[in-house]
Amino acid sequence: MLCLLLLATTIPARADTAVQAGLWSKTETVTVDGTEVPSQPNSVCLKAGEASLERLLLINDDEAKARGCKSEVTQPGEGREILSMSCPANGTEPAVDVSADVRFTPTSFEGTGRVVIEGKGSPDRKGTSILSGKRLGDC
Repeated sequence: MLCLLLLATTIPARADTAVQAGLWSKTETVTVDGTEVPSQPNSVCLKAGEASLERLLLINDDEAKARGCKSEVTQPGEGREILSMSCPANGTEPAVDVSADVRFTPTSFEGTGRVVIEGKGSPDRKGTSILSGKRLGDC
């Protein structure tokens, strides 16, 4: 929940990795400090013109800028993306560093992620995740 939840809530989206528009199901298995965190699959409807891998995994630029996050998306090879980001601590949120290595096709993705959450007066927390998604059909 923490690793890609944070990834999904703090890296700005880009529209450069095309996937098929439609209804997508996303699943994530997360472990934080050695303990598995319960999570539920969720669905996302991607409309034509916004259908990208980044839109499935990331948020918009305005939200990331408001938090002061810095991010990078690289494509080291065909069908693979590496996403990374860093957000500073603020009054309500701890500092966080997240990365994910994702392999994808126009109708599916799978990958792994990691997160480090800097503790505010407590030890840092570290997590990993296994994520996957597939297109189910039209919205």
